Amino acid sequence: MGRTRKPPVKPEVRRAWLRRNEEDGESPPQIAAADGFDVRTVRKQIELARQEREVREARSMVLRNAMESHYRDLCKFAEKLDLEVSGDKTISPLLKDDPMWSALREHMPRSPLWNKLDRWGYILDEIAKMRDNFREQLGEKARLDSRMSEIIATDENGVIPGIVAALDFQIKNWAQGSSGLNINEYFKVEPAGEGFVKISYGAFNMGKVKEEHATPIREVLIYLESEITGWEQHHKMQGLFSELQRLKLGLRDELTVIKFRRIVPGRCKYCPM
Repeated sequence: MGRTRKPPVKPEVRRAWLRRNEEDGESPPQIAAADGFDVRTVRKQIELARQEREVREARSMVLRNAMESHYRDLCKFAEKLDLEVSGDKTISPLLKDDPMWSALREHMPRSPLWNKLDRWGYILDEIAKMRDNFREQLGEKARLDSRMSEIIATDENGVIPGIVAALDFQIKNWAQGSSGLNINEYFKVEPAGEGFVKISYGAFNMGKVKEEHATPIREVLIYLESEITGWEQHHKMQGLFSELQRLKLGLRDELTVIKFRRIVPGRCKYCPM
């Protein structure tokens, strides 16, 4: 009778042989004698099991590196969002078009981050519209003030834009709870020769004007500043800035957790597996 051919060695058997060889110190001849196999078969299968393990470990390392890189990309994107928020900026369309925007949203679809970011953009847009409206109203009120008629007639063109820019600065600061510019301290009149002076209010220049026009310009500034604080829109802007500050704290807290946790829950289409 011919010799019976043994069935192929199963993967779990050769893995067990590898373990017995490496961990228990059994030699291939000992394993062969104990399990009834040719020693050449045992040696071959142990080597095969070793190669399979190396392939698995290599794949595992590639996957781990890919996952680490993916999480790193998400965390870097959270840093970019945090920079926008910390600078009181509307989230850039370039960031919203970044693949990591959709990736982070897929990973964290139920996060309060997204509603907060939507509200953040809305409030900043509303504030920008209100400031545009304020500047328009201030320019009109300044031009219509009788104390400005002679100034306008003499083509001293820097005065109105300077007043508007300075008061826009004041409005924003007051709405945020800051004191802004004190006219007694920051309204400056400097000689410019031949009966002219240069006027500035803080960092805002109003150009070169006749010396006698300095007083009415200062009076108009004082009058408009007192008007602004009573405007309903000013009070509304104060409320928007207060909400913006609360949102800022909440958003930065959410983004800080993402940045320092370094592992983002959930999955997205860019995940390596």
